[in-house]
Order: sequence, then structure tokens, then C-alpha cells
Amino acid sequence: MLAKDKEIQLFGYTSTTLDKNAALKFAWQNKDSGHHKVLFHIKWNCGVYYYYLNAGAYDHEKEVLLVDGVYLIVESVEEVLDTNGKKLHTLITLKKDW
Repeated sequence: MLAKDKEIQLFGYTSTTLDKNAALKFAWQNKDSGHHKVLFHIKWNCGVYYYYLNAGAYDHEKEVLLVDGVYLIVESVEEVLDTNGKKLHTLITLKKDW
């Protein structure tokens, strides 16, 4: 389980985006298996360990590729609900500042 201040490591190159709406389009759920949508918000204050892919067929995605094995710190985990109290997704905020 993810807990505040826990350090995690992402294995493999991780595709991210600067556009929240684009990210939500990639989030998926499966009601039969119980999988819910998860959105990661990454607060990045580090000048290395990523590539900004601003050239090519998918420029509109504003893709940022994180390098294999990057470490992040869990800042928070929260459930995002609609106005009726129904779960929309889980929001996990991570930070990279070193």
C-alpha cells in the first residue's frame, strides 16, 4: 500500500503528460475485476531523468518520458469523487525534487 513519504521506483521508461485531460483518457477501469482508474500527479523539481517529447506525431499529448528506474516520493493518496459521492478515480501525488 502506498503511504505518505514512502519512496517508490518506476521500472521501465514511463510515459507521462503535462495535460491532465490527456492523462485521464489513458486511465482505465474494469468493474468485473475491481480495477479503478488511477491518476498520478507528479510534482517534478529536478533537471534530469526525463525527456520532453515535443516533436513528432503526438505533440498534442505534451508527453514527458521518465527514465527507467526513477525514484519518487509519495506525497498523498486520495479518492476523487463526483458531486454524488461516486468514485471517479484515485489521485496519487508523487514528488521528485532531488
